[in-house]
Amino acid sequence: MRKWKLLPGFAVKGVMLNGSIYYPYIISCIFSVFTYYIFASILENDLIATLPHSEYAWVMLLLGKILLIPILIPFLYYANSFLVKRRKKETGLYTLLGMERKHLVILLLLETLLVYILSVSGGILFGVLLAKLFFLLLLKLSSLPVEAEFVFSWKALGESFLFFAAVSTFTFLHGAAGIFLARPVELLSGNRKGEKEPRFLLAGTAAGVLVLMLAYNIVFHAKLDGNIFLDFFKSVFLVIAGTYLLFIFAGVAVLRLLRRKKRFYYRPENFITVSGMYYRMKKSAAGLANICIFSSMVMITLTCTAALYAGLDGIIEFAYPYETILTYDGSNLPRREAEEKLSETAEKYGLSVNRLDTYADFWVICGREESRVVKERPGIKSCQIYLLTLDDYNRLTGKSETLKEEEVLLYSTGGKYGNNYLEFMGTDLNVREVQGPLTPWPCAGRDCFGEAWVLTVKDDQMLQNLVKVWEAGSGEEAMMADQVKSGIQLTGPEDKRAAFQEELKEWQESWTGGMLSVSDGLEGGQMIYAMNGGLLFIGILFGMLFFMCLLLIMYYKQISEGYEDQGSFSIMQKVGMSDADIRSTVRRQMMMVFAFPLLAALIHSAVGMYMVNQLMGALRMFDTALLVKWGILVAFGFTVVYVSSYWITSRAYYRRVVL
Repeated sequence: MRKWKLLPGFAVKGVMLNGSIYYPYIISCIFSVFTYYIFASILENDLIATLPHSEYAWVMLLLGKILLIPILIPFLYYANSFLVKRRKKETGLYTLLGMERKHLVILLLLETLLVYILSVSGGILFGVLLAKLFFLLLLKLSSLPVEAEFVFSWKALGESFLFFAAVSTFTFLHGAAGIFLARPVELLSGNRKGEKEPRFLLAGTAAGVLVLMLAYNIVFHAKLDGNIFLDFFKSVFLVIAGTYLLFIFAGVAVLRLLRRKKRFYYRPENFITVSGMYYRMKKSAAGLANICIFSSMVMITLTCTAALYAGLDGIIEFAYPYETILTYDGSNLPRREAEEKLSETAEKYGLSVNRLDTYADFWVICGREESRVVKERPGIKSCQIYLLTLDDYNRLTGKSETLKEEEVLLYSTGGKYGNNYLEFMGTDLNVREVQGPLTPWPCAGRDCFGEAWVLTVKDDQMLQNLVKVWEAGSGEEAMMADQVKSGIQLTGPEDKRAAFQEELKEWQESWTGGMLSVSDGLEGGQMIYAMNGGLLFIGILFGMLFFMCLLLIMYYKQISEGYEDQGSFSIMQKVGMSDADIRSTVRRQMMMVFAFPLLAALIHSAVGMYMVNQLMGALRMFDTALLVKWGILVAFGFTVVYVSSYWITSRAYYRRVVL
């Protein structure tokens, strides 16, 4: 009975006396609870559903909350596994002092419960204090009204408690299984047991190289189509697998080669470094691979977040080249009358007119096979085609182009067409490709969703002929042959532009002569801000989360290797190695170890930018130069922070080995 009374005190003292390994873990758990609670509290807040366009931000947050689960569970399991391993010797001593396995399991349960209470309480406390701040940040990034009040959510609180209760239960069962399966002698010597050298080093290294080459091949051949997201997840999986294979097999192969070079290996500054890494080859390689992978995640996440935020105006301009587009029946509403209405309304609200265009186009969706336009059907690349007369083209561009019979100007919003002929539904056309920009069809300059061609024909008769060719080839009837569009670009206060839109909509509703629609570019831009604001918010929190994971892995790697190397350095001191030599050896060892993950992460991130560039196209961001600029800035900044973090976490190693 006395043993049971001692267990709560042992649990508290066990956590306090092992603070160097427990406190970082508790801090990580607190941040994990805080992150989950922030997502849950915003999602459960009824207010966000009442804000205009907030459904886009809400969907992005829901996606982020779902992604948190597969990120947090493996990470917390990894961190808890380190705690279990470090406490093996202490657990073994308890068994020698007379404790039974059931006592050890109860002791582990009490420690887990203590960590759970501290973590959830701390995470919820910070969450409650900072939830409103993060809610306002989301509203700011999404351009939603920032005057909104944030309401505390009991449901979010309950979700956070239950989720981390499940995670803590899982980690407890893992630790309890280790207690029941291990023998006391194994518990006492588990941390001193060296690792067996992996077999088939050459084959494993070759496999790692091949897997990475396959991943890079997928990245470099990725196109912005329906398979882009599948290609992204495949490449991520292969990069992770290839990184682990290379660090484990290639790393051991290099260490074996260094051991064979006697002049190098039997020098004091190299002997301890190489022998220590060889002693724990698999675990060391796995830790370095984790550091590399999380470093890559941090850099790519921050690059995407920063570039997306900097490029939001360009994204909106690409999606909505005009503030307003009037679409009307040209036979009932003259072009000049529509233009006068737009100009007068803009002047009424004190708005500056940057551009006012009127044009008539015929829009169809076809299938594309190289230089052939065919009927759209499954398995064939889809392409939008706009038919435009030469007069409208010259008005839009300010040029004075001329065309021959059966000749067209082809402008592509995606990649370059590259041919001088085109077969349009069986009709041969001579092509002169022209470069953009061509308002209102912004040019991505590469593959993109919704890629379009603008075919400029000689006159309206030629346009009608191609419409008939399309009707015959597609089996569909043209419905928009008489439509005319007038688009206007404005500069001025947002409230004035909103009033401008409202008046035009009222005019449309009262017009009886063929007014079809009023496109609201201002509202569309707000939708994009709301959606991308949610993505930015997720990127910020995930970047912080990945960096926290990286720091904890670096710290645990430092402290675990410090415990294991302590005896080796003690022996070297006794045989005459000076403190200065030990410090120099430690410094060289740590710099070599942590330089490789950083170098590999920089390579992964540089290659991954090609895939990221394609994925950004799905969000209508095609400014590659902006993405590259932020990629370089983030890589430089991360390197500085990485080196600083290395020096900070390395103190734990120094405290263990430098006597």
